[in-house]
Amino acid sequence: GQPERDGRGCTNKTAMGGQGMSNVDDPKIQRLSEVALFQHCTPKELTRLASITDQAVLETGQVLCRQGEVATAAFVIDDGDANVKVGEHIIGAVGAGEIVGEMGLLDYRPRSATVVARTPMKVYVIDARRFESVLEDTPTLARNLLRELTGRIRGLDQARADEAAA
Repeated sequence: GQPERDGRGCTNKTAMGGQGMSNVDDPKIQRLSEVALFQHCTPKELTRLASITDQAVLETGQVLCRQGEVATAAFVIDDGDANVKVGEHIIGAVGAGEIVGEMGLLDYRPRSATVVARTPMKVYVIDARRFESVLEDTPTLARNLLRELTGRIRGLDQARADEAAA
């Protein structure tokens, strides 16, 4: 029969008794499937995405991306934590299972923030030019990206409205 899928559209290994597609056991594909941006991707799409993704290791204090520099890649955090800074102000933190720099996959514009490793990190690097070819092959990935980014814009609009009303 068909493998069961969980709510994220990923093959449910336990329902298959641990059998099934070997790539589901691939830690890179597993991590990519946990990223909100890619959560609705099929195993085939995740495999395609994983094929253009390279692993990198960073030391504490190393910069993943620098505010103002033109974006050429996004980073999926596999292990470790980083601070997100605008100017000298830390505005947030990111950790395992999160993605940074994803807007750069679409617009090649200067980075809106600097991301600095707070601990040693393992990340998966998604090159923007290679990602474009994947988007052309996988329309659902493009749709999910649009949904995720639209959600963010709505969140920013709501925050702005709340601020104006305060």
